Amino acid sequence: MIERLRKQGYQGRISILRDYAAAVTRKVTKAATIRFETEPGRQAQVDWKEFGKQVVDGRLTKLYAFVMVLGYSRKPFVRFTTSMDQATLLACHVLAFDCFGGVPCEILYDNMRTAFAPDAEGVWQPTKRLLALAAHYGFAPRRCRVRRPETKGKVERTIGYLDNNFWPRMEGRELSLSNLNAEIGAWIDTISSKTIVDLGENRAARFERERPELKSLPATDFDVRTELPLHVGREGTIRHEGNRYTVPAALIGELVSLLVHPLNRNVELRFPDGNARRFVLAAAGSHARVEFPGDGSTLLRRWREDRERTARRRRPRRRTMPSDIEVATGSASAYETLSRLMDASEGIPA
Repeated sequence: MIERLRKQGYQGRISILRDYAAAVTRKVTKAATIRFETEPGRQAQVDWKEFGKQVVDGRLTKLYAFVMVLGYSRKPFVRFTTSMDQATLLACHVLAFDCFGGVPCEILYDNMRTAFAPDAEGVWQPTKRLLALAAHYGFAPRRCRVRRPETKGKVERTIGYLDNNFWPRMEGRELSLSNLNAEIGAWIDTISSKTIVDLGENRAARFERERPELKSLPATDFDVRTELPLHVGREGTIRHEGNRYTVPAALIGELVSLLVHPLNRNVELRFPDGNARRFVLAAAGSHARVEFPGDGSTLLRRWREDRERTARRRRPRRRTMPSDIEVATGSASAYETLSRLMDASEGIPA
């Protein structure tokens, strides 16, 4: 907050602001509460911070920050994103666990629909994807009490600190996701060495005691990618985000699966025969055609084969008479006699 006020012309000391805030706080009547402290490794709290529309990487987009805070140490993990969808939420969990070097026993959420949703009876339950993530890493997803923000006060205070201390430093600067996430990492290192007044310790010292109590990471990361079924067109290409990518021509008319990661442009294209192709997506909406080696020759060969097959179907068939058939010739009177004999045999009057 002090950085933002300095930019607006405030010249006083921070102690003046603290005294003013304390005086205002004493005037506000609040219900008595008991501070809830968790033991090391017990709990983490998760929430999103929305920054509205910002120009990020040269385009106007909504900007968000995923925030996870360990309950005992107050050690935060922050990741800036341009989406709050479920795949992004799960991917940020994976990054947070890797950053902490372990997993807490339980994670507390608010009413975010990507984490919890009401069932047929109106009871809020974890989503299937969140349950799958929780089973993979061995934590229990919990939902905080409705209209009780103090239930997850640790993450709320961190978000407030992020908004008032970190974000003012970004104002007036050109923003990019890579720079934001690099800067937030340095900011977390800085605040981790500062003493938390209420605790008399800093985050770094408390995290050293909490880290050994976290659950061990599994051997593999949870697959957070979204699977998209795509149809292979007659030109031997698939379409995604306004761009075209070639595939072997034998797949024309088939369905293939594109696995997309929410936080990077690396994808995997899976074919029906079990083979796969990995590559980096072109910029969205650039109308690019990405040609992979060998696909052009398979398309040309397929085109020639199809053209020849079509030509064979259209070619007229020649009918030949059997060579062993004997044809008798004679005068017209002979045919007339034969015709009368046939009519007589069938009872037809002459």
